[in-house]
Amino acid sequence: MATLRPLLRRPITIALLIAAVFGLFAAASADAHVRWFVGSVATVDTFEPYQITDFEVLAWIAAAVGLISASVFLDMRLPEVRIVDTKTRHDFIEILRVFTGMSMMLTAYEGAVIAPHLVAFDGFGTVLLFLQAVIGILLIANRFVRHAAILMIILHLGLAVKFGILAAAEYLIMVAIAVFLLINNLPTEELRNRFKPYSVDLLRIITGISLITLGFSEKLFGAMMAEHFLVLYPWNFMATLGLDFFTDRLFVLSAGVMEVVFGIILVLGTTTRLNVLAFSVVLFASNVLFLIDGNNEAAMVEFIGHMPVIGVALILLLLGAGQRLKITNFLPDRNVNTSVRTVTVPDDA
Repeated sequence: MATLRPLLRRPITIALLIAAVFGLFAAASADAHVRWFVGSVATVDTFEPYQITDFEVLAWIAAAVGLISASVFLDMRLPEVRIVDTKTRHDFIEILRVFTGMSMMLTAYEGAVIAPHLVAFDGFGTVLLFLQAVIGILLIANRFVRHAAILMIILHLGLAVKFGILAAAEYLIMVAIAVFLLINNLPTEELRNRFKPYSVDLLRIITGISLITLGFSEKLFGAMMAEHFLVLYPWNFMATLGLDFFTDRLFVLSAGVMEVVFGIILVLGTTTRLNVLAFSVVLFASNVLFLIDGNNEAAMVEFIGHMPVIGVALILLLLGAGQRLKITNFLPDRNVNTSVRTVTVPDDA
């Protein structure tokens, strides 16, 4: 026992020991959670995909262009918001770190890599689970965060090899978080001062690309699975508002286009706080609806998967778009409202 004590005093050794046990349990208990909570096969008897020339598609394209244009227009005229104090920024970065670590550990325990439907299998899958558990432990323990961020990028490369480029693109938000944490934990103050001004921009842009990919793959091109989900879970609230023409088919199209719009606006960096606030309402609503349906397990799976997204949303709500890589910085004759308002956050927030 005495010979083990020096090893157990080392955080990295403890992390590896815990992760080894964790990975074995996770691999043994790989669950059948899949995309959209509808099982491995999704069918809709009356399913009919939209064509690009359909009126509904053209109408939503026009609406999307209008929303994005309005975002750019408003961003050039809304007052700029001063960044909050250093302590508050640090606190919210810590929330992002802990939420990401918890999500990675709990998802690994379910036998999945990053997302519940990416169930690990065979030896390479077990290696990915082991690596994910190590990253989660290091992030929660706040030890070797820079190294954990690098391992997150390596894990994502492994995800691409295991599940394909599309799956990796859908969850690029994890790369966004890794890059953000890496920049904020660079080894020297000189490096941090050089790259920190771009950290929020990169977090926002890569997250936006992730949302755009999810909008296309899960809802626009994955409409059958989305419609099957609505058959099992009647979440199409538009019909209850008296809009009978708003079918499940149209609801899925609308949700997909809006997710793409949210992503594009994030990439552009315009009205970021308003955009993130609207998207956060959608995330919150999905959990609430699962609870209303009495499906507590699905609500918990949804919440665990959304924890990194919640952390990113808090950062973007607090820090905004970042100031270096915004589309409005490259537009001529910007008529910007220069009135400045300071955002304050209570110490106990």
